[in-house]
Amino acid sequence: MIVDDSKELRKIIKLYLENAGYEIIEAENGKVAIELLKNREISLMILDIMMPQMDGFELLEALGDDRKFPVIFLSARGKVEDKIRGLNLGGDDYIAKPFDPGEVVARVLAVLRRSQRNIKKEIVVGSLRWDVEKRLVYLEDKLLELRAKEYKLLTMFMKRPGKVFTKQEIYELLWDEPYFHDDNTIMVHISNLRDKIEEDPRNPKKILTIRGIGYMMDEGC
Repeated sequence: MIVDDSKELRKIIKLYLENAGYEIIEAENGKVAIELLKNREISLMILDIMMPQMDGFELLEALGDDRKFPVIFLSARGKVEDKIRGLNLGGDDYIAKPFDPGEVVARVLAVLRRSQRNIKKEIVVGSLRWDVEKRLVYLEDKLLELRAKEYKLLTMFMKRPGKVFTKQEIYELLWDEPYFHDDNTIMVHISNLRDKIEEDPRNPKKILTIRGIGYMMDEGC
């Protein structure tokens, strides 16, 4: 995600990073970034400091300790105290403007390599085990045969057991388009997934329905 109020700067960085094989999300300020992050997961954020409504420092503070991705500050403010503040807030790197777009790509690659060394290789929730690197999910010792959306749905729950996902969040994650109250489509995918992971799909213990809101994975399933 590139967070910067300069449309032209975002365009340049996006072009170089897309040419390097990355998928890019853009936000013109911190408030827009927070809204986008409610329904999107990112691997890294390139963050400007001086922006209207919510600057880079305020955004990083708002994200708090739950942030799962590294941040590279990109700013015309090259003062030492600004760099120190950014790094103390949890920034992983700092690039001063003006910059060479090729350097930005190189820094992104380096920071992602460092962060990936700390990524969990396996996530276990109850009787479910997800081999993150191989993209395989097991129930007990049995490999689950999952379709693409079933895999995406199940791993979404496994990343955040105990969190209630709204129907809108689920729909927009699976189809990457606005939600128009298509409850039946979500129910069908939940039902198919329950058939594969629940002992009794009609009385689910792993993926629970939170009436009027959405669904959640039981932490002790």
